[in-house]
Amino acid sequence: MGHLGKAMAEAGIDSSSVTVVALTHAHGDHINGLLMPDGQRAFKNLCKIVIGEDAVQEFLAEPKLAEFRSLLAPINGGDRLADHLLSVAIPGHAPGHMGYLLSTNEDDILFCGDLIHVPAAQFARPELTWAYDEDELLARTSRRELLQEAARARTGLAGAHLGRPGIGRIVEEGRGYAFVPAG
Repeated sequence: MGHLGKAMAEAGIDSSSVTVVALTHAHGDHINGLLMPDGQRAFKNLCKIVIGEDAVQEFLAEPKLAEFRSLLAPINGGDRLADHLLSVAIPGHAPGHMGYLLSTNEDDILFCGDLIHVPAAQFARPELTWAYDEDELLARTSRRELLQEAARARTGLAGAHLGRPGIGRIVEEGRGYAFVPAG
């Protein structure tokens, strides 16, 4: 948490070039990236924030983010955001929890938000839940289904809590899965 600016700089991305942000959900470790530690906007040219419709109320409850309210663009799972970008509902962790599936001519990658919190445990045992999953049964079901599909389709997975590099592939291993980091 708190490494977005550094990671973007390492990737050669100028924060002023960011005009749209797609949030996976409205938990603080995700929405607080809209602001710098000094309270300034992280993306000075931001004009749209995509967020799951069911996450809007939680976002609006954050007083320090009031300046962003007019930028919210609520979505639902299955909404096409761009030619190669589709929203994917990932229910269970938080209201309106969304993933984003980027499809290219070569590969697909699912930005999965908080589908996985504890990689060392939850890939091998996807039935394990986390204290922050609001609906444990639904989170467990979402995790199992998405990991099964990602392994079957060889879809890449990127997540907030996967550790560096935060992106890789899923393979079946025993009764669960293993994460193979990219690179």
